[in-house]
Amino acid sequence: MPRPVRPFRRPRSRSTVGAVLAVPLLLLSSACSAPEHLGSAASGAPAGAVAAEPAAPVSYGIPQDVTAMVLPVTGKDTRLTQGLEGFDGLIRYQVMRGCLTSAHAAVSDIPPPMFIRLFEIPDLEAIARNGFQGSVMPGFTPSPSAPGSAMPDEALGQRCSKQGDAASAELHSAYGPLLSRWLLQLAPLEQNESVVSARTSFTACLADKGVQAKDENGFFADVDRKMQASDGREALKTEDRRLGAIYATCFKPVEAAREPLRAHLREQFAAEHRDELEKVRGNLPGLLAEMEKRHSLRFSVPTTA
Repeated sequence: MPRPVRPFRRPRSRSTVGAVLAVPLLLLSSACSAPEHLGSAASGAPAGAVAAEPAAPVSYGIPQDVTAMVLPVTGKDTRLTQGLEGFDGLIRYQVMRGCLTSAHAAVSDIPPPMFIRLFEIPDLEAIARNGFQGSVMPGFTPSPSAPGSAMPDEALGQRCSKQGDAASAELHSAYGPLLSRWLLQLAPLEQNESVVSARTSFTACLADKGVQAKDENGFFADVDRKMQASDGREALKTEDRRLGAIYATCFKPVEAAREPLRAHLREQFAAEHRDELEKVRGNLPGLLAEMEKRHSLRFSVPTTA
C-alpha cells in the first residue's frame, strides 16, 4: 500500500539533491517550504494525504495585486500563495534537473513540485472536494533517466542542489520574509474567545459523525491511522475524501471565527509593514513574468474544478 504524504506547508528545508534522491517519490513533504515556526502545530497535520495525483486543475495568469498572495486571509487566498510557493519549487526542480541531465546523472527520483496547502489557513472548499491529497503542479514533466545514467554522487548532488537553491532564492527573497512574518502573526488568534468556542463545536461535530478526537491534532492522528489501514490506492483516495469532507464541514465554525480576525489583523499588519508591502507589490508581478520567460514556465494557481 502506498505511504500517504503530508499535504501541508512544512518547515523550509534546503537539503542536498543526494538526500532528496534517497527519499521515495511519495515522501514529498520534506522538499516543501514553510516558515520554521510551524513546529508542533504543523506536525498535527495528517500524514494521510494520498500520493500525488496527475497535474492539478489550475488557472493561469499573474495577478497585478499580490496582497492576498503574500498576506492570505481566506482559504481561497491561499491558492495564490500555493501558486507562488509552487512556482518557486518548480523553478528549483527544473534547474536541478537540468544540472543532473547535463552531467548524465539519473533524475527520475527527484520529487515533483507540488501545490502544498497552508496548515494555518485551511482551504475548506478544496478539502471538501479533494480531501487532503497533494497535487502535482502543471509544468512538471517526469524525466526518465537516459540509458546508462548513474545516480549522482554526493559532490554532484550538492552542486545541483545549490544551483536549484540559487535559482529559487531570487524569487523567494522577494516575498518570503514578508509571508513568513505574516504567518507568525496568526497563532495568537487561537486564544480569541470566539475561536476557542468554535473549536469546541468542531470536536462535537466530529463526534456526531463518528470521529472521536479531542482536538484538531487528534483528528489528524485518526486520519493517519485510517489512511494506513486503507487497502489499496482507490480505497485510500475514497477514505481521504470522506475524511476531508467531514473536516471541512466541522471546521467551518472555526474558520468563520478566524477569518474576520485575520482580515482585521491584515489591515494592521499592512499598515505596520507598508514600505515592505509596497515593494513586494511593485516588484513581484514583474519578477514572476520575467521568470516565466527565463525558465519557459507558466505561473499557475490551483482551482477546485
